[in-house]
Amino acid sequence: MNGRTVLTLLSVVLVTVLLSCTGSKRLNGPKQSLGKGNVWSWTEFDTDGNLVRLGVTMNKRALAGLPSAYDEVEAPLPGQEMPTPPYNTVVVGWDPLGHAPEAYSVPHFDVEFYFITSEEVGMISPGSDTTPVPARFRPKDYRAALAEPSVGTHWGDTLAPELHGEPFTATFVYGFQDGAMIFLEPMVALSFLDSKPSFSVEVKQPAAFEREGYYPTRYSVKYNPKDSTVTVALEELKLRHPAEPEPAESVR
Repeated sequence: MNGRTVLTLLSVVLVTVLLSCTGSKRLNGPKQSLGKGNVWSWTEFDTDGNLVRLGVTMNKRALAGLPSAYDEVEAPLPGQEMPTPPYNTVVVGWDPLGHAPEAYSVPHFDVEFYFITSEEVGMISPGSDTTPVPARFRPKDYRAALAEPSVGTHWGDTLAPELHGEPFTATFVYGFQDGAMIFLEPMVALSFLDSKPSFSVEVKQPAAFEREGYYPTRYSVKYNPKDSTVTVALEELKLRHPAEPEPAESVR
């Protein structure tokens, strides 16, 4: 047995031991260019194959040299080795000017975890989405706000601190289109990412979900001093089974 074979076997043993100790397996998606650096998505599974976390990580240089106009990059999820329902792809949008309402008119990132394909996202037409969302699928305290072509309709938390006089740091958005949930989105101010945050908060839940899959009960924004990266993640995912929609007379 040569030295290379021994080293390979040791690596396999090490990975096995780490999985057995941590109880998880992490997969990284391909790196994409952002600013002067990179961004990539990742998924994490427990030993039973359940999706427990997913997110995006940016290196320090990704926050420098950003364009002066809106830009976005698709950060594909890792390959199909492990299932990730309901998630299909991730889009990281950079908005240097912000948007309405005024609280969000600061440079920030939209990290959108889509349930639909990138082709389907591109087919979302401009104009307001008027299809009602059944009450059981609406998160508590959330209301429809910004509707964007090739994105969907943002639903924001009406009790979010930034809507009541506090500076905007991070908030959690639900995205709907044609009455159905199509994405989850942590929205994070650039100034907050630059502050080397260690932030985690509960995600308000609807009573039920239309799509079966793993939904976050928390989300986080965290700086890692070991490699100068920042991660935006959906945390403590729970498997939810689909429920029947409410009667058609439900309103927003």
